[in-house]
Amino acid sequence: MPREIQIANAAGFCFGVKKAIQKAETMDRAFIFGSLIHNPQEVARLASLNKKIVHSLEEVEDNRVVITAHGLDIKVLDQMKDKGLEIIDTTCPLVTKIYNEGKKLESQGLQIVIVGDPKHVEVKGIASRMKNPIIIYHEEDIVNVPEGSKIGVVCQSTLLMEKFDKFVALLKARCSEVIPVNTICKPTKDRQSAAAALSKQVDIMIVIGGRNSSNTHKLAETCEVNLPNATYHVETAQELDSKWFEGKNKVGITAGASTPDYLIEECISAIRSYDSLIPA
Repeated sequence: MPREIQIANAAGFCFGVKKAIQKAETMDRAFIFGSLIHNPQEVARLASLNKKIVHSLEEVEDNRVVITAHGLDIKVLDQMKDKGLEIIDTTCPLVTKIYNEGKKLESQGLQIVIVGDPKHVEVKGIASRMKNPIIIYHEEDIVNVPEGSKIGVVCQSTLLMEKFDKFVALLKARCSEVIPVNTICKPTKDRQSAAAALSKQVDIMIVIGGRNSSNTHKLAETCEVNLPNATYHVETAQELDSKWFEGKNKVGITAGASTPDYLIEECISAIRSYDSLIPA
């Protein structure tokens, strides 16, 4: 009897990623500042279509440059303007919303605290638009927030929902005033909720997406809560192992917001091929 394979109700490309890719595809030639999206296979596909990734303005051989869906440090954006480059901005509108929410909190005289990975391009972009932001990502970072301070809190769009709530609680115990704005984007919330629900109904979860994708890592963490020994994060079908599926009849699949459909389909086909290994 073939395995039952279920795909999470929300999985794969979000609208912001779709918009960024569609914009790049309309251009005959593109110089993209950083990875357009955090999926190596899709980035490679775009590169084959003459969409070149660059990491410095010196590498831009045209007068146009594409800003990725994750946004960009405003200082680099200003440098692009100073050079007179035409800027094709594919920043996700939900990332732009975080900029605006942070500025609103600042206008109330609050110290901005950003919950997110300080190494992530999105967090760098958010921080560059605030006056003197404090970035926290691990619990020990809380000590960097002055006791008794009045703060406004925003977060990386792909943060774990539970992590935001936990950090807000810790900050409320430390600060005199805390105004949190949960800026985790709806596609992230939907994917995390759907993955959590599905992981309770299956024997194994396969999480598909780039290892450089924050939201994909969070999906894996979400599934591991219910399936700590049967959650596997893969980028491609080639990374799957038939041994994982031995004795597992119900397979759940989810995928990060930067994961294209063809990678999901390839994984499903590979898992289907293991059905022949099931004892009669």
